[in-house]
Amino acid sequence: MTIPQDLQPFRVSTLIAVTDNVQAKLFLANDREVELIHTISTKLEPMEQERVQIITGSGGARSGEQHEDNQKWTREQLYAQLAADLAGRLRNGDFEALAVTAPQEHVNELKQSLHADLLKVANVWVGKNLTNDDLLDIVRHVQEEA
Repeated sequence: MTIPQDLQPFRVSTLIAVTDNVQAKLFLANDREVELIHTISTKLEPMEQERVQIITGSGGARSGEQHEDNQKWTREQLYAQLAADLAGRLRNGDFEALAVTAPQEHVNELKQSLHADLLKVANVWVGKNLTNDDLLDIVRHVQEEA
């Protein structure tokens, strides 16, 4: 996608990582061109023990709900995969700057999962879940935080 003239061009090759709890989309921005280059996904799969039968006072049974712990585990897996992917791309010289978007409540967790070399080039952090947003809106958010 070519970004419109009302937005600034990316002066250096910038990798934009857009994350939530289960996926990360990687966009590469050079000058006025931005393209999706990779998607990392983890599935929310209920674990065996999460479908336990709970005996109610009346003797009936109902299924247990999926726990937040499973979502946390999935997020940890996603962030580990993302960190490894980004580190490899940085070593290969695929980008010079990094912009990251993640839900505000997970930004620190994501920062902790990244190698120090990635943190040095990560000059933009957007504390919002933008994984389902239009690419042009993502670029706007990144440029507003830059």
